[in-house]
Amino acid sequence: MSSAQAAAITARLDRLPASAYVWRLVVLLSLGGLFEIYDLFLTPYVMPGLIRSQIFQEGQNGLFGLPDQASFLSCTFAGLFLGTIVFASVADKFGRRVIFTYALLWYALATGIMAAQDSRGGILLWRFIAGVGIGVELVTIDTYISELVPKSIRGRAFAINQAIQFVAVPLATFLSWQLVPIDPLGIAGWRWVVAVPVLGALFVWWIRREVPESPRWLAQHGRPDEADCVTARIEARVAAETKAALPAPQPGVVESGGAGYSEIWKSPYRRRTIMLSVFNFFQVIGFYGFGSWVQQLLTAQGTSVVKGLEYGVAMWSYRN
Repeated sequence: MSSAQAAAITARLDRLPASAYVWRLVVLLSLGGLFEIYDLFLTPYVMPGLIRSQIFQEGQNGLFGLPDQASFLSCTFAGLFLGTIVFASVADKFGRRVIFTYALLWYALATGIMAAQDSRGGILLWRFIAGVGIGVELVTIDTYISELVPKSIRGRAFAINQAIQFVAVPLATFLSWQLVPIDPLGIAGWRWVVAVPVLGALFVWWIRREVPESPRWLAQHGRPDEADCVTARIEARVAAETKAALPAPQPGVVESGGAGYSEIWKSPYRRRTIMLSVFNFFQVIGFYGFGSWVQQLLTAQGTSVVKGLEYGVAMWSYRN
């Protein structure tokens, strides 16, 4: 497909008005992301359960000489790093829809297997594997939404996306507060908490059926007939809901070719890349670092596990 044809597909999508169908796509993709955020943030809140089950030991050094709690966190973020840096580009090669589906199934299955483990090594291995899938999904969902949604409402779309996804954080803390200290049906409570992302696998085929492949991705990968067909279906749904003729597409800039990774280190993008890299470096420490260690910090100050989990529910409910 020529650059001009790809630009035409982009122009047809960008002229679409906000409609129930467009918001439905955003909500469905965000629901897929909800399980991903839940999986990521359950990390610190199930650790008291792992200690209670005597799989982890308080203060005991494990992987690489780190305490068990630190090893668990390290495996999570090592998997995230590998997933985002090494494997996230698979969505560029195989398509947003396919990778959204299989990355969700990947981390849901890995987390489900982790819930059945009884050894420290098994827990850490499957946590790392789940982290890889979560890392791939983090990048894919954002790209998917940005390519499906008209540029005029992209900011609102991501606001809705984040609001839906981060409901998972107070949910994870609440379930941990209720379940980690007990053994429902004779099964350790932390296993119930960890098993929740497996529900994502039950929703993924429904989401996959409702959400089309990105026409922009199809256009960029030489599949003009499919790109045109998907775009026409989206246009038809939006026109039927708004009961009005769609505005004419506005011609955009025709790119001469694709951009490589090195492009972000060239002017005018270099300064933005550096600024965002620095911002995200400290953001991860401040947001994820605090969230991952707050439970252990409270316990070290003499707070009971149950009370610490209760504080976690209150804190994340307020922040969200």
